[in-house]
Amino acid sequence: MSKQVLNTFAVISDGFDIKDKIKLVLFTAGLKLSTYIILKINPESLDEKYRFEQLLKQNKILFSASREKSYEEITDIKKNEIIWELKGTWIGYDLFKDKKTKELFKKYKRLIRHRQIKKADLLAGKLYHYPSCCIKHYLKETNKFIRKNYTCYEYYKRFHDTERKFPFIFHTPCSLKCKATAKLNRLYSNAIKKYAPEILKKYSKKDSFKSQIIIDEESDILENTKTIWPEKNGYEYSVILKKPHNKKHYLYAYLTKKFYERGTILSAKITQQYDYADIKTKKIDRIIPDLMHIRKLPLMGRKY
Repeated sequence: MSKQVLNTFAVISDGFDIKDKIKLVLFTAGLKLSTYIILKINPESLDEKYRFEQLLKQNKILFSASREKSYEEITDIKKNEIIWELKGTWIGYDLFKDKKTKELFKKYKRLIRHRQIKKADLLAGKLYHYPSCCIKHYLKETNKFIRKNYTCYEYYKRFHDTERKFPFIFHTPCSLKCKATAKLNRLYSNAIKKYAPEILKKYSKKDSFKSQIIIDEESDILENTKTIWPEKNGYEYSVILKKPHNKKHYLYAYLTKKFYERGTILSAKITQQYDYADIKTKKIDRIIPDLMHIRKLPLMGRKY
C-alpha cells in the first residue's frame, strides 16, 4: 500500500492537530527518522485509532503507542471560573523508520530515566533530525547562561520570532540566522506543498478577528522558587479568548513590555497564521479577581 494513503488520512483526520498532521506527512516523505504525534479520540473520530494503526501496519511502519488518557478543553468562562470539560481521550504515537531507530529511541528513554539529560538531548537531536549547531546551543542554555545572555523580553521574543520565521520546524534554532534551520524549513515547506497541499493551505491561512482576551499565567524561569530575572523588561503571558472563536476558547502566548495583573481583560485584534497569533491590544476593559481554572485532569503531556 502506498504511503500516500497515510497522507490522505492525515488530511481528512479529525483526531490530529495541524502540527501533528505536518509531522506525519514529513515522516512518510522520509524526511524524519522518528516522530511523535498525538491522536485525539472524540465523538468525531471514534474509528480513527483502528484505521490509523491498520495503515501503519499495512505500510510496515514500526510504532509504539501510549495508553489512552483523557483530555479536557475550555467550554465556558463564568465570572471568575474558567471551566474545562472532558472531551475524549488521546494516544501518543512514536513512529520509527526502522528497527535501528527504534532501538535508539529505547536508549533515549533509558537515558532520561537515569537523568543523563545531556546525552539524551544529543540523541534526541539525531532521532528528530535537529541541526547539530542548534543542539549544542540548546545544551549550553543553563539558567546561568540564560540570565547572563538574555533579558526576560529577549529570551521569550526569540521563540516568537522563530515561530514566524520558521513555521515548519520543531526545534529552537541556535539563532534566527541559522542556515541549517532555514534549509530545513524550506525542505519541510516544499514537502508539505508537494504531498499535502490541503494542509499547507489551511496552515498558512490568515484569520483576523477582534476579541477580548484574559491574562492568565506568566511564563518564567525559576531558581529556588525565584525568577532568574530580578528586574524584568518584558512579560510573556498565557492569554485566553473570553468568547469562543470557531467554537474554541483558544489559548495564546502574548509577549509584551507591560505588566498586567492576572485576570485582566483586554480588547484585542488577533491574527492567527501557522502556529502563532499576532495580538495587538487596545485597552483594559476590567479585571477579574481571583481567576481560577476548574478542571479534573493535569495538562496533556508524556512521561518516560
